[in-house]
Amino acid sequence: MGRFITVDGIEIEVLRQLKAKYIRLKINRKTNTPVVTVPYFCPLLMAERFIKSHIIWLKKNLESIPAKTTFQDQMAITILNQPVIIHLSHQKRTGTYIEGGILYVSGDAEYLHRRVKDYIKKQVNLYAGQKALEFAKILNVHIKGVTIRDTTSRWGSCSSTGHLSLCWRLGLAPLFVLDYVIAHEVSHLKEMNHSHAFWKEVAILYPDVRKAKKWLHDNGKDLHKFN
Repeated sequence: MGRFITVDGIEIEVLRQLKAKYIRLKINRKTNTPVVTVPYFCPLLMAERFIKSHIIWLKKNLESIPAKTTFQDQMAITILNQPVIIHLSHQKRTGTYIEGGILYVSGDAEYLHRRVKDYIKKQVNLYAGQKALEFAKILNVHIKGVTIRDTTSRWGSCSSTGHLSLCWRLGLAPLFVLDYVIAHEVSHLKEMNHSHAFWKEVAILYPDVRKAKKWLHDNGKDLHKFN
């Protein structure tokens, strides 16, 4: 179990790392809790002073975190640009499927959230797999696979071996945002950095980078309210 300190009524987890050179304060986006990382032999008093010097930033960011929520019966959401109403179904047909603007989810209510989430993951995987192949062909690079994950610190990632990972919550964003993230990760197969050369590759696949980045900046926190 990790150690905690309390500053101004806020409980903060303390992580000691041998390789850490500086004190860093962040909010764990999966648990929405503050974490301070300190060099292994750093006195706890120094960590507390650091937190106090950033207390305004910490409180502001904690207040801006949207409350966590789950998918509910009759909730309106958008999946890959398609608006739907979630409907807990007790019909004979089983599974999760869209028909006439309704996302039918069979089974008991306690499984509804997980089944909607699994359905979104599947749809994102199908779409992203095809889109990544299209982009890879344009840049003449090779994609080995696309994995959909429950990430909180980044929207996507790309390994040097050609494996792409994407956050499932992108399925709730406008399609142009998902296209941008896919283009971003595929471009890393040309340039494993964020240099000027890298952004030139991204622009070949997706010209309106600013629009997509702005949407994520303005709305990304709303996507993370879904567990």
